[in-house]
Amino acid sequence: MRIIDFHTHLDDRWFDQPLLSEQAFIEGLDRCGIDIACVFTLMGFYEDCRAHNDKLAERADGYSGRLFPFITVDPKLDKAAIEELDRCIAAKKFHGVKLHPWLQSFAPSMIKPTMIEILKRAAAAQLPVIFHDGTPPYATTFQIAACARWVPEATIVLGHAGLADYTLAAAELARDTPNLYACVCGPRTADVRHIVETAGAHKVLFGSDFGLSDWMIIEDRLDSVRFAGLSDQQLAQVLFKTAAKLLHLEKCL
Repeated sequence: MRIIDFHTHLDDRWFDQPLLSEQAFIEGLDRCGIDIACVFTLMGFYEDCRAHNDKLAERADGYSGRLFPFITVDPKLDKAAIEELDRCIAAKKFHGVKLHPWLQSFAPSMIKPTMIEILKRAAAAQLPVIFHDGTPPYATTFQIAACARWVPEATIVLGHAGLADYTLAAAELARDTPNLYACVCGPRTADVRHIVETAGAHKVLFGSDFGLSDWMIIEDRLDSVRFAGLSDQQLAQVLFKTAAKLLHLEKCL
């Protein structure tokens, strides 16, 4: 069965902690049967976004069609964030946008005008926007769902489908908000089943957070989906088809 991992990090370090090389990253994907991975920065959430966007695009460049890099910007920088988003969109090397309100220290409502502009530009470029969610005070699932309501034409993904404390909310919000999707990167087996049953498999996709640790985290996250009691059709939808739609891989469906 084909698998898209919609939530990974490809960076060389986390502060002074070395992370996986590109080769080790690809070997981990191969070991776990991952066909495509959406890759995000990590240090770009703490440091200069421009430099880290460029580094991420460079790392992914040798694996076109396998690694799909996502842009990050710091919405607190207002016009500078918009300019960086425009620069990356124009480069045509990126497949989405990743925002991390918790690490980047912003609540979407704090910078609402800038956030709306970011989402509108992402929508115009047909780029999905994945947010970290599930951790207060900046990134509750409710706060991310509000962004989806502000810009209905944007495609918004809950990066952790509520993580642990907000999984029930994630299921209902994904069901009730047409442009909101749930990436089950963290929820355990029973929560995954509930999210799929509530929102529908067409609103759910798989992610692992691979890159922060080794390949075993992919297998752990996959087990939460594989043992959730889903039908073969639901499993194919969650592991591949929903993400393929958001990434505009229609020829793969």
